[in-house]
Amino acid sequence: MPTIRLATESDIPRLLELYGDLVISTAPGELNRTPTADAYRLAFAEISTAAGHELLVAEEEGKVVGTMALIIVPNLSHGGLPWAGVENVMVDADYRRRGIGKLLMDYALAQAKQAGCYKIQLISDKSRKEAHRFYEALGYKASGHGFRMYL
Repeated sequence: MPTIRLATESDIPRLLELYGDLVISTAPGELNRTPTADAYRLAFAEISTAAGHELLVAEEEGKVVGTMALIIVPNLSHGGLPWAGVENVMVDADYRRRGIGKLLMDYALAQAKQAGCYKIQLISDKSRKEAHRFYEALGYKASGHGFRMYL
């Protein structure tokens, strides 16, 4: 049975492997950038100490097989209720359709409810049709029109 836990610095190489399947399009600035191990460790340290930010991994039999970032954001609209954002959801291709993605998303939903969030949202690239079916099966609705500007 997979478990969910906070990521540790030693998980960085595995997270980067998982994110390799996630990146569909890149920002122009990324094309000429090769981050160093130190840059990844610094980013991980910032994530680990950021209030309301959880970098999570799903682990099965000692192997990281999925990941997700959950951010709880303080807010002044909607009666001052916070909102939750989910980002970088990825499950290893060999472990999909085993309930790991649902386990991660259920965790995010429970944390959002516990924090009193009025909504939980995520953005998914238009080309990820399989992921969209997954999110819809969990009860998420395509309710907005998203915009991005890669820098």
